[in-house]
Amino acid sequence: MVMDSVKLVFASLLANIAGLLFPIKNEIFGLVFLFSVNFVIGLLADIGNRRDWSFRKAFCFFRDATIYFVMVTSIYMLGHLKGEEIVAVHCVSFMIYVAIYFYGTNILRNARLITNEKSTLYRILDFLHYIMSLRVLERYACLKDYFNYEKNEENRS
Repeated sequence: MVMDSVKLVFASLLANIAGLLFPIKNEIFGLVFLFSVNFVIGLLADIGNRRDWSFRKAFCFFRDATIYFVMVTSIYMLGHLKGEEIVAVHCVSFMIYVAIYFYGTNILRNARLITNEKSTLYRILDFLHYIMSLRVLERYACLKDYFNYEKNEENRS
């Protein structure tokens, strides 16, 4: 009897949260897809390069993905509660594009590791990685400033 009540409360809570997050459901599914592709390509790169697969590395990935999901959903929920839903959706959208950039470059880097260096696919992946990792910096000054800031912080350490 008590267990049924706990299940009902938990299911109701989960349904309410899902209903609240409905406007950003596509962004959430997009993140799930992005993180899944990143995990699979990283796993294939480790296997293909005869590196040991570690539970620690997988745990770190799932921990980081969870933190990112919590950040995205929290930003949206706070904006929604403040009555700034449109601004919150734009903020979440920006966070998704940031994740696409960083995880996308990581996916391309790992995908290059699992392809033959003489293949056409390798050249395509290498070119896309070059475009994403260098040419995007020229278009977005804030990203270029961030990488310069990061480099300066490393030099100070």
